[in-house]
Amino acid sequence: MKNYIDKKLFFILMGYVIAYKIVIILRVILFWFYEEKSFKNIELLTIIIRELTGAIFIVAPIVCLILFLTKIMIGYNYKWSYIIIIHFMMSWIYGFFISLFGEIYIAISKADITSFSGDKIIYNLIYFSSRDFLGYVGFVSIIYSYYYINRSTKMELQKAYLSQQLLTMKMEALKSQLNPHFLFNTLNSISALIKEDQKKAQDMIMYLGDLLRELLILKDENLITVDKELTILNKYLDIMKIRFSDHLSIDISIEKEIENVLIPTMIIQPIIENSLKHGYSYDVTNLKVQLNISKRENSLRLHIVNNGKALDLQKPTNGMGLKNIKDRLQTLYDANFDFILSSIPNNKGVETIITLPIV
Repeated sequence: MKNYIDKKLFFILMGYVIAYKIVIILRVILFWFYEEKSFKNIELLTIIIRELTGAIFIVAPIVCLILFLTKIMIGYNYKWSYIIIIHFMMSWIYGFFISLFGEIYIAISKADITSFSGDKIIYNLIYFSSRDFLGYVGFVSIIYSYYYINRSTKMELQKAYLSQQLLTMKMEALKSQLNPHFLFNTLNSISALIKEDQKKAQDMIMYLGDLLRELLILKDENLITVDKELTILNKYLDIMKIRFSDHLSIDISIEKEIENVLIPTMIIQPIIENSLKHGYSYDVTNLKVQLNISKRENSLRLHIVNNGKALDLQKPTNGMGLKNIKDRLQTLYDANFDFILSSIPNNKGVETIITLPIV
C-alpha cells in the first residue's frame, strides 16, 4: 500500500485538514468571546481536542484510503463515469465516519453511553452532507491537481531531456560529417606535398596531429569560446600556409573583451577552407583572407572576406562545408541567426557574414 500513497501528498492533505480545523477553532473562540452566550458554557479545550483528535484518528485514515483508491483509478485508467461514482460513494462514507466519530466523542466526553444514538448519526450525516461533500471534493481536487502538476512537470522535463538528446545527436552527426570532410582535404594536400617538399609534408603532418588532438578534446562540446576557436583555426592555418606558402595571406582582427563569448565549434574553419578551395583562379594566384570578429549589441558578427574568385551564380553554393555550417546553426539557434554569402561588387572577392546571438 505504501507504493500507492505519496507521503508528500498525504502531508499536503493533512495540512489542508489542519487549516480547516484551525478555522473552526478560531470561529468558536470568536463566538465564545463576542457573540453567543450559550458558548460560555462550552470548554474551549474540549472543542480543540475534539477537532484535532478527529483530524488524526478519523480524517487521516480516510485520507489514506482516498489516496489509495485514487492512485489505483489513475493507474488503471478508470473511466470518468466510474471515478465520479466511486468518489461520490466515498464522500458519503467520509461523512458517515465524521458523524459517527462526533457522536462517539460526545458520549465519551459526557461519560454517558446512553446518549449515543444511531438516529443522531443519520441526522448529522444528512444535515452536514453538503459540508462533508465539499470537504471531500477539496481532498480530491488537491489530489488530482497534485498528480496533474507532477505529470506536467515530468512531461516538460522529459521533453527538455529528449530535446537535448536530439540536439546532441544532431550535432554529433554533423560534426562526424565535418571532420572527415576536412581530414580528407588535408590528407590530399599532404599527399601533393610529399613529392615536392618532404620537410613541409612532415611539418604539415605534425600540425595536423596537433589539430586533431584539439578536436578530440572538444568532441563533446558544441560551443566553445572565441579564443579557443581561434586557437584551433590557427593550427589549421599553419597547415594551409605550408601548402600555399607565399601565395596566402591571413589577417585576423578581433574586438577586445569578446574572447570568452561562446560560438559553435569549428564554425570559422570551413568558411576559410571554402575560401581557399574556390578563391584561387587564373586571375587570383595570391589570395588574401580577412577575418573580423566584433560585437553588435546582443549579437556576435563574424565577417570573412577574401579577394578571390567571385561566386558562380550558375552553381549552387551549398557545398558540404557550408551546408554543415547552416545545419549546425539551425540546430543550435533555430531561426535566430543570419548567414550571408555573397560576391563583392566589381569582382573584388567574396564575403561571408554570420550573426549569432550572444548566449
